[in-house]
Amino acid sequence: MARDLFHQLVRDALEAEGWRVTHDPLVLRASGLRLEVDLAAEQVFAAERGTEYIAVEVKSFLGQSKLNDFYTAKGQYDVYRRALSKGDPLRKLYLAVDTQIFDSFFQKALIAEMIEADSISVLVYDIDTKRITQWTSR
Repeated sequence: MARDLFHQLVRDALEAEGWRVTHDPLVLRASGLRLEVDLAAEQVFAAERGTEYIAVEVKSFLGQSKLNDFYTAKGQYDVYRRALSKGDPLRKLYLAVDTQIFDSFFQKALIAEMIEADSISVLVYDIDTKRITQWTSR
């Protein structure tokens, strides 16, 4: 499966925040299907909090239509979330998008409503600083 243009940037940004990337990609098997989520990572917190596990699907939204890119991203997110709920239920899924897409397209009323209603967790990364700027967990 082809990697997204900003795959390495997001991986590096996660590692800079103390995450340990454990899978690149995270391969899931569900109902005879082989699925590949871009990244999986873990971060160890204080002993009383345990370990947090995430999976990240990176999207660049560089196609001719942001709406078509969103259809694709949301469809993948939904399938991956369902597969994770069955095979790796402790892992939280995030959709990674850059700040420009998040600040413009993801703020449009219909898109924002869908993200909220469908409980899509978003990781926002900045292309220029190569850092994660925001986590929205639903």
